[in-house]
Amino acid sequence: QALRNVAAPVFDTLDVFGKRQRLEKGKGEVVLVSIWATWCGPCRAEMPRIDRLYRERKDQGFVVFGLSDEDVNVQRKYLEQVPVTYPLLTVSAGVPQLYREIVRYPALFLIDRKGRLQPVPGPDQPFEKLEATVGVLLNSVVD
Repeated sequence: QALRNVAAPVFDTLDVFGKRQRLEKGKGEVVLVSIWATWCGPCRAEMPRIDRLYRERKDQGFVVFGLSDEDVNVQRKYLEQVPVTYPLLTVSAGVPQLYREIVRYPALFLIDRKGRLQPVPGPDQPFEKLEATVGVLLNSVVD
C-alpha cells in the first residue's frame, strides 16, 4: 500500500443489523478495515483470526470493521456459519472509493491513532506480521 501517513478517508454507513457505523478520523483508536466477500476463500480463513485479534486487543483501543458490497442477507447468513464479534458493514454512498475499488480480496487498511493510513503486511505474509503491526500501533504514543 503506497498510502502512508495520509488521512484515512472517513465513512458513514450501516452494519448488517442496520446500526450506523462511522470511521471518525482522529478518534484515538487503531482501526483495521477488512474488505471481504463470502465467496473469497482467503477472506473466510482470515476472518476468525481477525476476530480473535479484535477480541484480544479491543480493550487497548483496537477497532475492526468488515466491509462487503454483498447483500445484507448474504452477510447475515454467513455470520451464522462463521460468527465474528466485530461489525460487518454494508457499502453505501457514504463509503469512499478507496474502500470500494478493490482489485484483490481480502484487502486490509490499517489506520493509526491519529487517523492516518499505515502499511499493512501483505496477504502472502504470516498473520503474525499483522498482529505485530497492530501491536506496534497500539503501543505508539499519540502526540
